[in-house]
Amino acid sequence: MPGITGLRAGDPAEVAQYRLTGRLGPSVYTGRSRDGEPVVVRLLPPAMEAEPFLRAMEPLRALSAVGTAQIVATGALGEQAYLVTEFVDGPALKEAGGTFDAVGLYRLATGTITALVAVHQAGLVHGDLRPGNVLLGPDGPRLIDAGLEQAMAQASVSTRRVAVPAYTAPERLRGARAQAPADVFSWAATMVFAAGGASPFEGGSMGATVDRIVNGEPDLPDLGELRDLIAACLAKDPAARPAASEVLLRLVGQTAFLTGRQADPGSGESDPPRAGRSLLVAVAAFVAGALVSGVGVYALTGADRTAATTDATTVSPSPSGTPTVTSSQAVAPDDKVEKKAATDTELPGTGVTLHEHPNDSMRVAAYLESDGKFTSYARDRTGAFKAVSAYEQPFLSPGGDWVALNPMLKFQGSELDQIKFVRMSTSESFVVSTVKKPLQTMIPVWSRDGGRLLLSVYETVKDGRRLVGFVVVDVATRKAVHVETEYVDDGSLYYNFAPDGAIMRGFGDGKNTGVQFYDLSGQVTKTMHWVGLPRGGEWFSPSGTRLATVCPNGEELCVWDARTGARQATVRLARKDGGFLGWFNEKHLLTQDPGKKKGTQQIKVIDLAGATRRVLADLAADDSTLLQIARVPGS
Repeated sequence: MPGITGLRAGDPAEVAQYRLTGRLGPSVYTGRSRDGEPVVVRLLPPAMEAEPFLRAMEPLRALSAVGTAQIVATGALGEQAYLVTEFVDGPALKEAGGTFDAVGLYRLATGTITALVAVHQAGLVHGDLRPGNVLLGPDGPRLIDAGLEQAMAQASVSTRRVAVPAYTAPERLRGARAQAPADVFSWAATMVFAAGGASPFEGGSMGATVDRIVNGEPDLPDLGELRDLIAACLAKDPAARPAASEVLLRLVGQTAFLTGRQADPGSGESDPPRAGRSLLVAVAAFVAGALVSGVGVYALTGADRTAATTDATTVSPSPSGTPTVTSSQAVAPDDKVEKKAATDTELPGTGVTLHEHPNDSMRVAAYLESDGKFTSYARDRTGAFKAVSAYEQPFLSPGGDWVALNPMLKFQGSELDQIKFVRMSTSESFVVSTVKKPLQTMIPVWSRDGGRLLLSVYETVKDGRRLVGFVVVDVATRKAVHVETEYVDDGSLYYNFAPDGAIMRGFGDGKNTGVQFYDLSGQVTKTMHWVGLPRGGEWFSPSGTRLATVCPNGEELCVWDARTGARQATVRLARKDGGFLGWFNEKHLLTQDPGKKKGTQQIKVIDLAGATRRVLADLAADDSTLLQIARVPGS
């Protein structure tokens, strides 16, 4: 909390039950409750009508939002209203702007937009979001003064003069009341300040700045992968800006595993494979089958410098050669793909159209809608989608018995991370605690028998997240086992189950890329260092005898004999900007590529020669949707 000075002559020593200890500004003080808890006490202008103000602040008192300074108490001393809020021990963003790197900006953006979503969903607006109203607390950023301007306006106070117009939406400068789209504009301008140290509309004077906001284009610093999202939030037309809830879903997905660096050319570190380059959009870190979005499936694949442990066994590749499959070899009679879909189904609130056939071996098993409600759906045994939760990512088990629900927002009222299970047939549910903050579990993956769930464990550190282990949950006993592993610096290479239930993950040591197998003590037991990096949800074919990866050269997909490590196929993708999602059946793969219409995407079935056999889904570019693509039970 910046700028605390001593009390001055004429300042009160106490307000209600709160003893004042310092001064933050005119009529704003630090204080202590009777229990010794630090607070901030604000005395409102005497000319303001206390009753309307207190009535307007009441909904904010009931708001329990992560990322906002909580309102502790409100009241009146005679006819003068006061407001008591949580004390946040940290500087304001206005003191630290321009110092945030890619990881820091992501964390700041995610924390602040999470708070803004909660405010908006309570039917409220912040009204004065700017760098001075974002505090950098020890447990993350906090918004302060949420709803204060709106409450003061309702209390018949003269219209507040905007002290910092550089972060104010153009419609407000024209006299409009504060609304949710204006908050999104102010949030985006504040994030630009965090990255570059200045407003995107800085004009050198108040008049010039206002003119730029109303008529000019923003000046954006290097925002990395967040550039397009923040630019959209700075649209002049309020209707053209995404809602805060949409920003949250896109933002969390776009940077779920941002490590803050890419491999430097010539550094000796492995370059990101082009078949899986960039970022896994729409919270793609949380893959169980395959998570896809309307703007593509991608993944960060920065080098993993952690080598295998010295006592690990290394499997040698078979000397049988590495043939490239031709078109005549690509399609097997017992693994046909229907050429045409039997039904076209639109998933409400997602911008996704499914093209399904009863003979398909893979289909969308669960999804999280993206229209702001974030309702979770899973497919029951009849094939119908059933609403099972909200604000939790659904992952249906292989047999369709259980759906695992991973919370989008962690640590709501608890220091423990948790995973919830719901039985599809009866709605019976239970919750299993996994790890304690600052650790958290992500990317649920089911074992093939549906008896266990595997989650990767990440530690939140100053420079982002790092992968530090895994958790195995036994559904029958409802117990979780946490296994620590050596620190791994590429968070996109999560843990997965092999067909026999062994635990594995991709790795890179600066020279080779491949897969490692782990035991339940966290030790590496086997290494296939030549196969390249696994991607998508289904790493292995249905029989479990084939492993598909992004080839070591990063240009193609490779199919390997899972037992011997011999290469069986090299699949050249039709487009280098496509994404690899995994297996469809024994002789076909799933990819995501740009669609025929500009800005659209398609999920396709391709054969091992790279030819498209059918489109499984069309995706709208302006929606970010979580889809789990999984094997049809019994196929």
